[in-house]
Amino acid sequence: MLADMEVILASRSPRRLMLLQSAGLAVEVRPSHIDETPLPGETVAEIVARLGREKAMACEAAPDIPVIAADTLVAINGKPLGQPADLAKAKAMLMELSGNTHHVFTGVTVRLGDRIQADLVQTRVVFRQLSSEEIDTYLAHNEVLDKAGSYAIQGGAASFIEAIEGPLDNVIGLPVRSTLNILAKITFSGTTT
Repeated sequence: MLADMEVILASRSPRRLMLLQSAGLAVEVRPSHIDETPLPGETVAEIVARLGREKAMACEAAPDIPVIAADTLVAINGKPLGQPADLAKAKAMLMELSGNTHHVFTGVTVRLGDRIQADLVQTRVVFRQLSSEEIDTYLAHNEVLDKAGSYAIQGGAASFIEAIEGPLDNVIGLPVRSTLNILAKITFSGTTT
């Protein structure tokens, strides 16, 4: 019932685009540009939920075309790890994740006209212990500066994973089942949250 539906993706993420296209949606990319600075006292869950909503609201769209927006952060011990500024910061992030459990949070918002539907999805990820040399090799062969937490699970970092609990596609950048569920709710029932 959602196959070939036209949607706008308020993100330039190639991973989110690929996931939505793989789900059968006709996607137009129209990135939102907002200030993503966390507010004082915000939890990681609150940050991604707010930013997903703000991105959806900032995106211009006809009232009958759904806008899909999302924000994803990696968090360890409640501390957010966004995109690294450089390779030194990327290495520091991966060393912090090494041998530890972290969580990936994504706030997804779908807007249709003035109606909003949103969800928050969390995935628990356990990294095995990594050597400094492994991290250096990974950084030399993978683009990480646009990745929250400095890694891409769908690439070379798959070998870092000891355990995962929750949606894998959430770690890639967009929980597709949740996104399609809220898209269906807002499109076919008109409910809002």
